[in-house]
Amino acid sequence: MNARPTPVIVYLSGHLRGKTHRLWGERLRIGTGGTADIPVALRELPPRAEAALRDGELGVLTLRGQTYELKAAPGAELWVNGERVERKVLSSGDLIEVGEGGPVLRYRLYDAGVQPYKSMSEAFSDCRDCARHGGTGLLQRMRIMLTGTPFELATQTSPRFRVNLVIALVLVLLMMGALTWRNIRLERRLADEHTRVAGLVELLESGESGTFSVADLADARSELEDRLSDAVARVEALESRLESRERVISATIPSVVFLQGAYGFIDADSGRPLRYVVSDIPPQFLDEPFTLDGEGAIVEVYYTGTGFVATDDGLLLTNRHVALPWEFDETAQLVIEQGYAPVMRRFRGYLSEEAEPFDVEHVVSSDVADLAVLRCALDERRIPPLELAAAASRPGEEVIVLGYPTGMHALVARADPSFVEDLIAGGSLDFWELAEALASGGHISPLATVGVVGQVTSGSVVYDAETTHGGSGGPVLDLEGEVIAVNAAVVPEFGGSNLGVPASHAARLLEMTTPPVGENGPAETASEAASGSD
Repeated sequence: MNARPTPVIVYLSGHLRGKTHRLWGERLRIGTGGTADIPVALRELPPRAEAALRDGELGVLTLRGQTYELKAAPGAELWVNGERVERKVLSSGDLIEVGEGGPVLRYRLYDAGVQPYKSMSEAFSDCRDCARHGGTGLLQRMRIMLTGTPFELATQTSPRFRVNLVIALVLVLLMMGALTWRNIRLERRLADEHTRVAGLVELLESGESGTFSVADLADARSELEDRLSDAVARVEALESRLESRERVISATIPSVVFLQGAYGFIDADSGRPLRYVVSDIPPQFLDEPFTLDGEGAIVEVYYTGTGFVATDDGLLLTNRHVALPWEFDETAQLVIEQGYAPVMRRFRGYLSEEAEPFDVEHVVSSDVADLAVLRCALDERRIPPLELAAAASRPGEEVIVLGYPTGMHALVARADPSFVEDLIAGGSLDFWELAEALASGGHISPLATVGVVGQVTSGSVVYDAETTHGGSGGPVLDLEGEVIAVNAAVVPEFGGSNLGVPASHAARLLEMTTPPVGENGPAETASEAASGSD
């Protein structure tokens, strides 16, 4: 005699969802009472099924040979595979619904002696039917399917299947991890290359323009004229009202230097300069706009600053970030990290109202303060040096700051209208040509602003005299005409306050300055750096 198969009821919905109930006995009750053999929750029944309850019974399963026969209680609604039945002999896989829209059960027969674990197809089938009968809309059915399937596979299948499933998932995750890591490495390489190109393009765009078109000149005048007019008017009023300020400004202007610089990059190994790729497409739209080969123009970053004559033999004081600008620019540092070395291509200065420029070279920079010493070729010209104050400044002391804030844009904005009209009529000028034109017209002169010292520390002097970029390196003077600090930084967060390096630091740097180049001087000049890089 063949052994009887094992019958089970699988709950596909309701509070017992996912449970498998093994059937024993010849007569089993389906209901809500405490004596029900196959219990369902009263709250899960639809209203019509709840009204049909008699003593908590909705139907009966009666053993018929190898399977069971389902019989509905009087007035109760039982559905098998989507059809309402009063009596039906069940087959393995039949879907039982207790009341239309009520709890859903699955009837299955398993071979004798076999544990009633679901196969993968059975688990998917149960989740699909559960979603179809338990969801009231597409989104709810999708949610039931997506959340139920992992639960069924993890809890209702055989242990062996679960182990194989875990192994398969681990392998998939490892493969995904490997692919992800490869993608990350590739993205990093692409990002590094893009950063190098974008950083250099940004650096070139952020510096002073290499060419000044007619529109640039007109825009510069209209844009900055209003911004500077108030400051100029204030200074002019102060000069006419206070004789001491006028005396200091007039006496020190001839010693303040307008600095122009341009630097580029060379390959650290070969010494070849970085050049533009010869193309009609703008650099920012090229994947690789720069090269070490070809005949394209050498890459140059333009900038301006301020310095002042500090000794009789032509030494100038300025900021380290003016003498070595690439050290203080994040985009320049990105280019340097890609294996390029910075070199000064050209460095020169102008004195107020003098037509001819002179070459400037870096001598030494401070490692503890934003200071540098430059040497200039003044030929036979005798320029009176500015004296450094021996005593420290005090809070409340009035100061005068001289410099060239916003560089040549401010010089154009302050020039005579007729001179600017002549420049516009003459067409575009490059960075160097515009400075030469301004100098020839007698329009290079520093801007003076007045303020009050707010704080003094061993490392800085804080004052509210107005200035901005381009004014870095200018002298901060007291009303005796002595330099109390070297203008270094703008601090807009402090209500327009600015920072200067105390004169005591500048004095110590001048004391340790090396002899002129050629007499055991270790400093590399700008011209040497440029000539050795091509």
